[in-house]
Amino acid sequence: MEVHIGKEIEKIYESSGMKLSEFAKRINTSTRNVYSIFERPEIKTDQLFKISKVLNHDFFALYKSETYQAEEPRGEYGKPKGKVVIMVELDGLQTTLDQVVKKLRAINQTI
Repeated sequence: MEVHIGKEIEKIYESSGMKLSEFAKRINTSTRNVYSIFERPEIKTDQLFKISKVLNHDFFALYKSETYQAEEPRGEYGKPKGKVVIMVELDGLQTTLDQVVKKLRAINQTI
């Protein structure tokens, strides 16, 4: 399931009852940029952390348990080697994501 983080933030913001100007001030941006945030399918983790605190909502939970299924690796003569299923749990930190990507690349090279 693909997460459109901007739409998720907008839903929680609207239910918060907070004024747009107050929300913008608390996340250190302009009101114009808040509308831009609502349209974004992706967002930087530091900004999402601020928004999570201001709206008292864990947006990172939307990403914590994603299952990625790789395409079946092909061996000699195009025969499938088998499936690789990887479960990744993220904590919202860029360093964690970087570590996961590094490990996945190492696994991919060994296959």
